[in-house]
Amino acid sequence: MSCYNERVYSTRVQPRRSGRPTRDDVARIANISGATVSRVLSGRSDISISPETREKVLSAAKELGYLPNSAARALTNGRTGLVGFWMSLEFSTYRGEVLDCMRSLLRGTESVLAVTDVDIEYSSAHSFDRALRVPVDGIIAFDTSASVEAFAQQSDRIAPMIPFVSMGAYWSEARSFVGVDLRRGADMAMDHLLSTGRKQIAYVAPWTSDLIDSGPRFDAYRDAMEGSGLPSQTIGVETTTYRSIKQVLDEIINSRKLPEALLCMNDETAVTVSTILLNHGIKVGQEVAIVGFNGIDETAHCQVPITTVKQPIEEMCRLTWQFLQAQMEDPTSPLQQRILVPELIVRESTAT
Repeated sequence: MSCYNERVYSTRVQPRRSGRPTRDDVARIANISGATVSRVLSGRSDISISPETREKVLSAAKELGYLPNSAARALTNGRTGLVGFWMSLEFSTYRGEVLDCMRSLLRGTESVLAVTDVDIEYSSAHSFDRALRVPVDGIIAFDTSASVEAFAQQSDRIAPMIPFVSMGAYWSEARSFVGVDLRRGADMAMDHLLSTGRKQIAYVAPWTSDLIDSGPRFDAYRDAMEGSGLPSQTIGVETTTYRSIKQVLDEIINSRKLPEALLCMNDETAVTVSTILLNHGIKVGQEVAIVGFNGIDETAHCQVPITTVKQPIEEMCRLTWQFLQAQMEDPTSPLQQRILVPELIVRESTAT
């Protein structure tokens, strides 16, 4: 008789999974060549691919849960799938709208944005070392006023293999760019204000910013006032927060020295200024005119809709991505440069 209890052990064999889906799996489901799948998922716009084909590829990829293997891709073609997006991270509704638009353009492609505030680094260290630690396939610089020209001039030395496109109100002609002629937009705003017969016009901006006495908005304001033989007046606020702007405006209103019109450096400032004036019982658009910049959605839905210089966000982002893709596909491709003009949208805040 056995001196131990015999136990029977059984082993459950798990069926082997087929592994992560591949590009060829997507091609098989979509009944399209693997090369076309790659072109669709990389977001290429320089090759004619029908909307139906793109939809087939994207639907098949979604059905299979296909995610490109970034490590394998980098080994195969030198691509990381990352696109550096250099912008100020200081809060701004306009910047948020630009970032959201660019992210939408890359959605469905194999590229994602790596966002970095390069101006902060360059202003303090005069270096791009930290920003360039992230391996990217290309760089988009959006409104990087402090660093864009410096990087464009140094890029052949410090980042010779990285395509670079600048966009927005600040760009470098040394490389590809999609610029926005904000000076022309500011000129239109000032021409409009002066055409309403207003002569006491002040420029509102943070005194902590370079925009208080420089840049296309201020330059257009100064030149228009001097050209009309009118005195200039700058209203400096510490920040664009409600509390900061209210403190300054309260003093001006109490001293009965409120101008007939206010040209605000951006829409957030214009919306806040309008709210404060209305709370004081001042009729915006009748007693005081207000103009903002950038064209954010809120300006159309204020108690008194605000006149604004609307930036061409969608076109700017689309062209920039197109230019960068062309360079990533062929680094020897010629420079592409375009300047867009913003639109003056006149609303009730400048009614006559």
